[in-house]
Amino acid sequence: MKKIMVTVTMIIMLIAMASGLVYAGTNIGQSDINEGLKFCQEYPVSLKLDGNKIAFSQKDVPPVIVKERTLIPARALFEAMGGKVTWENDTQTVHVTYDNTEVVLTIGSNKALVNGITKELEVPALIMDPDGDYYGSTMIPVRFTAEALGCGVGWDASRIVLITSPKKIEIPVVDSNTGNNNQNSNQNNYVDNNSDITWQFEQLKEAAKGKIVAIDMGHGGHDSGSIGHKDKSDQLCEKDVNLPIGLKLNEYLKSAGVSTYMIRESDVYYTLLERAQKANNIGATIFVSIHNNSNDSAVPHGTEVLYNSKLNAEGKSEMDLYGIQSKDIAKNVESEMVKSLGTYNRGIKSSPEMAVLNKTSMPAIIVEGAFLSNESDLEMMRKADYADNYALGVAKGIIKSLNESFQ
Repeated sequence: MKKIMVTVTMIIMLIAMASGLVYAGTNIGQSDINEGLKFCQEYPVSLKLDGNKIAFSQKDVPPVIVKERTLIPARALFEAMGGKVTWENDTQTVHVTYDNTEVVLTIGSNKALVNGITKELEVPALIMDPDGDYYGSTMIPVRFTAEALGCGVGWDASRIVLITSPKKIEIPVVDSNTGNNNQNSNQNNYVDNNSDITWQFEQLKEAAKGKIVAIDMGHGGHDSGSIGHKDKSDQLCEKDVNLPIGLKLNEYLKSAGVSTYMIRESDVYYTLLERAQKANNIGATIFVSIHNNSNDSAVPHGTEVLYNSKLNAEGKSEMDLYGIQSKDIAKNVESEMVKSLGTYNRGIKSSPEMAVLNKTSMPAIIVEGAFLSNESDLEMMRKADYADNYALGVAKGIIKSLNESFQ
């Protein structure tokens, strides 16, 4: 991305670079930059997105390797991918946005923000002006930024950086008022209200019918989650505990009259962003993620529920937008879970840093049933009725929340 540097800040920065000063908080000096520019001028680095070569502007500084990390002009790649790149002069930051992910890099800083969470950089974003004409290219670390946005990144022996766009998931279109799935090809993901279970508890009120509950079983596939008794003959992976709970929860909710949508129904892996996107795209009213906990210590035990009270860009609350709020859902689910499982009540916790809570549009909770790191909790998880009791508690809490909110 080209930027005419007319401010005093930019001039000072260029003077500092020319004098060989090290960027604050990093070990990058002008000599490192000069060495990288010289080497890549003789042995150029190119870039391909999904097999197509990325063309840079003639005024752009071409890709350069500094401290064994490739930096590229910010705009060319990510706009070709369908993202958005913006520059904030006051803060000296580059904002790269793609779908529901935003990466913010500050010039000369070894820290970046990915959806508001601080990440360490081996090489910072830099402004390079090798010809000294006061036109500089904003250069960003390609691997860090691309991977943060969900891209695959590879390196070809012929000095080509290979970028693969994030996988797009086909999401069924669901009418949030009727719960009807409009894509026949994806009907296996959408769950109707037919169930063999006879629900003997509070039924869903008519006013709450058509509100969709998205059920996410945490982890899956290559992501085992936490592990109890790791590397022992009786080790237990969290993903294997979560899956039957979610399947049972789905059955309970359907039998009570709730429309549901399963993020996954088998031992497969989705990224946190993919899980949130699925729920957003089907217009869910509630997102519930099924998990079990762990700690470095064997002492912590019991049940807790995480939530995030959201406001949208216009300042509207969850109640304004959905008629229900995550904190109330968390309270009801926590209460019913403790009754059903007989576990220690660890309470509810505001956790806006959790990706599935801050990237879902609707009220969302994460349920942490018990601790795989605690011997008593782990023994309880191994029992045949654990999945049933867990699912029953969550189902009761969700139905109570829906009925209280929609009279």
